[in-house]
Formats: sequence, C-alpha cells, structure tokens
Amino acid sequence: MDKPQKTEAEQLAFFRTCYDRFKKATDSSGESAHFYRIGGTTVRLLFAGERMVPFLTPALEHLRITEIDTPDVTLCIWDSASTNTKMVPPPFKWDCFTDRGDIWGFNSRRIKTAFHWIECSLNLMDLETGTGIYWVETADTLPFWVHASPLRTLFHWWMEKNGCQLLHAAAVGTQQGAVLITGKGGIGKSTTALSCLQSALYYLADDYVIARLEPEPLVYSLYSTAKLNADHVVNFPDLTRFVENPDKLDREKAVMFLYPHRKEQIVSEMPLKAILTPRVMNVEETATSPVSRWTIERALSFTTMSQLPCVGRHTHDFVSKLSSALPGYVLELGRDLQKIPAAISDFLAEIPSHRDSHDTAPLVPDNSGARPLVSVIIPVFNGEDFIADAVNNVLAQNYPSLEIIVVDDGSTDSTGEIVNKLPADIRYFRQKNQGPAAARDWGIKDASGEFLVFLDADDLWPENNLNILVDKMLQEPDMQVITGYAQLMQKNAETGEYDLVGNPMESFQYYIGAAIYRKSVFGKVGLFDRTLMFGEDTDWYNRANELEVNMKRLDEITLFVRRHGKNMTHGKNLVELGALRVRKKSLDRIRTRARELQDSQTLTEQQR
Repeated sequence: MDKPQKTEAEQLAFFRTCYDRFKKATDSSGESAHFYRIGGTTVRLLFAGERMVPFLTPALEHLRITEIDTPDVTLCIWDSASTNTKMVPPPFKWDCFTDRGDIWGFNSRRIKTAFHWIECSLNLMDLETGTGIYWVETADTLPFWVHASPLRTLFHWWMEKNGCQLLHAAAVGTQQGAVLITGKGGIGKSTTALSCLQSALYYLADDYVIARLEPEPLVYSLYSTAKLNADHVVNFPDLTRFVENPDKLDREKAVMFLYPHRKEQIVSEMPLKAILTPRVMNVEETATSPVSRWTIERALSFTTMSQLPCVGRHTHDFVSKLSSALPGYVLELGRDLQKIPAAISDFLAEIPSHRDSHDTAPLVPDNSGARPLVSVIIPVFNGEDFIADAVNNVLAQNYPSLEIIVVDDGSTDSTGEIVNKLPADIRYFRQKNQGPAAARDWGIKDASGEFLVFLDADDLWPENNLNILVDKMLQEPDMQVITGYAQLMQKNAETGEYDLVGNPMESFQYYIGAAIYRKSVFGKVGLFDRTLMFGEDTDWYNRANELEVNMKRLDEITLFVRRHGKNMTHGKNLVELGALRVRKKSLDRIRTRARELQDSQTLTEQQR
C-alpha cells in the first residue's frame, strides 16, 4: 500500500530504455505498419517483424484505413522470441505488481505503465509524444481474450487522453441511435448483443466500447469480435461458423470474428440514446423499465474500473456524467432470445417520450420518516485537515434520517473546535487516546440507529452511497452486514489532489467504512477489540465469520480511502499492524471451541 513513488523522470527513463529495445528489435526483424481510425483518432500499429501481426490485427480490421504520414499515436509492438531481443529488467519489485495490471509507484501523468500477468505483457504509454509500447516474451502463449480484444490497456490510456473513455459494455442500435448495455460479467450483455446481431440491428460491440460525451454522447466500435460462454453458442446458430477456437471450448470462451462476414451490420460510431443494464427474468418476452441513474452509474463504474489499469478520477467523473446525460433502464430479459431485438428496436423508437422519466435525483422518498434511522460513527484523532470534509461528505449523501456521532480519540489539534463550528447536528464525544477501536465502541454503545455505518475522518463515501446501502439492507432483512469494495486514493505531491490508484477488487477486504451493519450484529459478534491498536477490523470480521454471520459483498465501490502519508498504517509492516496477533487470536478461539465441543461430547457419553 505504501510503496515508494518513482519520479516522472525515472518512469520516462524506463520508457525510453524499452523503446530503444523496440528499435533494436526492428533493426533485427524489420517493420510492419498498419493504420486504423479508432475513436476519432488515427492509430498506427508498428510491429517489429511479422510474428505478432496475425494475433493483434484481425479484431481491428473493420477500422483499417490506408497509410498516412502523421498518425495521432503509434503503438510499438514486439516479442522477444521472434526478434531475438530481450526486454530490460523491471525497475520495480514483484510486490509492486497487481492483478489488474497497475504497478505501485508508477502513476505519472505523462507515463503510464502496466503489466498483465496471464498474458505476460508489458504496456507503456508516453502521452506527451503519443507513443505506446506493447511487449511479450512470445506470441505462442497469448490467451484467447488478447485475440478478441488486443491492446486494450493502450487504447484505454489513449482514449482517456482524447476526452473519451473505454467502457466495459456492449452496444447495439437502429437508425434512431444506439444503447449501451452494461453490468458485471454473466448478466446478459453478450447474449443481448448477439441476439441483435442475428437480426437486422446494428452492432458495435459485445464487451468493450469507446464513449465520448461532447458535443453529445457518442459510442465508437473498437473490436469486431464477440466472446461467449461455450454452452451458449448453441443459442446463436447463425454465428457458430465464425467461432475461431472450436477445438478449445472446453477451457475457453468462444471467440467470434464477425468482420467481414457481418460488415453490413458493424458500424464504427453511433449517437447514444440510453444505457441499459440486463436482468434475467422468468418471463417469455423482453421489456424495459426505468431505473435510477445511480443504479446505472454503479453498474458501469465498477465493472469498468475493476478491469482497466490506472483508472482514476477521469474515469469516475466520465461515468458519472454519462449516467446523468442519458436515461437508464433495466433490460428485463425474457426466455425468448429471438424477441430481444424487437424489444430494443421498439424501445429506441419511443425513447424521446421516455426522457422525462429518467430519475436524476437521489433515492430519497418524499416521506423521510419512512427511512430507518442510520447512525454514522466517525472516529477521529488529530483530524483537523479532514474532519470537515468527512462530515460534509455524510451530509451530501442526502439521507433524511441521520444521526452523526463524532468520537474524538484525544486529539491535540483543533479537531474539536472545527467540529463545534460545523453547520450540522453532531453528537460529539471526547475520550483520552485509546485508539480507533475504543472510539468506534463508544459510538456503537451510544448509537440510536437501527443501522450503523463507520467513516474514518480521512475517508469518503461515493455519491448517494448511504441511500443505496440502506436500500440493500431493506431488501435483504436476513443480512447482518453488507459491504462493498474500497477504492484507494493517493495524494499527488505535485498537485495536492487525490488520484485513484489500484484495483478496488484487490484492496484490503475488511475496511470497516465500506459496509453497513445492523446494530444487533454487535450483540452477537461483540464490539471491536480495544486492545488492538491495529488489526481490529480483521479481528472483528474473523469473529463474524467464525460465528457464521450473514454477510454479503456487493460488486460496487462503497468507500474511498485517502492515502496521504499520515495514515496510522503508513510505513507499518505486518508485525506492527498486528497481523500475527490477530491470527493467533483467531486460532485460540478455534482451539477453545474445539476443546469445548470435545468436552461436551465426552460429558454426553459419560451421562449415557
């Protein structure tokens, strides 16, 4: 979490060293140039030799253009095996790598760097010169998704540079315009898109698209391919002949190359009219129903940001603006797949009359008394730089039935004075310095709400987070804890702003502030262990898991964690963070319960 930051000069030096290796590879194997029109820009793919060409160009064929002298960006592509040119050693340790591809300490505004483990590819981009690099050791081990959606990371960075955004979504349309279809994997994006492709509708993508906001929402096609679970191929008999990997469907998704076979239906760009999120229904025919933009924004944001390296504030803001600009609907998928295209076609024909139904307000009912009371507990120690932001963030949730409890853990700065001047009703308590666990425990014992939430003074919640978490709890009364994922934000020393860093799905899983709790769960699990200055979060969740508490994790970002160099955990190793102590406590409890169970069984046998 607290990895040393490389300077932009160091990152630029690494980029230039890698580019020198690419030039050495072209000296050895020659150059092969291919040109495309992508997202309103001209792109040159410059290969060292020919070995990588058949792996990376077929998915882009529908966007090919004739050679031009001055492309907007050049992506330099090479492999070591065919060019006999080794890559330079990485200037970072293995623990800096992440599953999504981000490399901790490499987040310059000019230089972007990512390493994808499974495809073993290094991706670099110099945004100032418009030059990208894609390297692999060998083309022989590239997985199927690279064939279907090549160079995705480089296109993501380049589109961001040009005011666009790569989005994890499908897109289809009619002469009236296109709809974006988004949501996590497996909910029906590809099924919907390919059902439309088997009809007369236009097709832009089934998995990744490029979107632009200005001057009006627009969607661009990127790949003329489709990926489908092997057991679903039978549902699309007209498309089975386009499957590239029929002999590997026991271990891979089916990859379909649709160009030039369906070139009349594949379009390069269309105006966007609405955003749909699919939901499989136990009905015959497909229909649509309006949904809040918050549902759309979260579906589109999480699935995109969990897959693309180096996403940040631009991505979050883009998704928010796009979700606000377009009406959102649930696409209620019926059993008859052949009727999906007609449902979407009819929807697009009527969309102008539906615009007024788009809900852009927070999910707060008119009768505020109908909402359960939520107690927000904010522990703080010397938080004068953050406490006002935290309280204002809570108030901005626009939740109508709220109790705010601030527990000051013996601050020696002006935290107390700031709290007392805030324009909000706050229950303020002060204790001698005992640590965040003791502060939270005080808040729990004094809380009046049916539901409890926690927010550290230097953290923030996403917009409308509280309303959504409460709604989830009300929908699932058996759940005691509902949590999401935390998105880390690191302070940029140059700008003073916080940049989004890392993949939320790889962040620490037990952030207390990412969840909502029924107050009753603390009666079952107990309070936080105040003897633990660190690790009290893991310890509480360990106890909850041991007691089989009903908990659910949402595929959503429910907390922004700001890393600013003064966090309590900054620079601490696992021993200092109490990881071993917390683990021992868990093992001791398990052993004690095992002994108690054995003693009980022995006593029962003796009584017999």
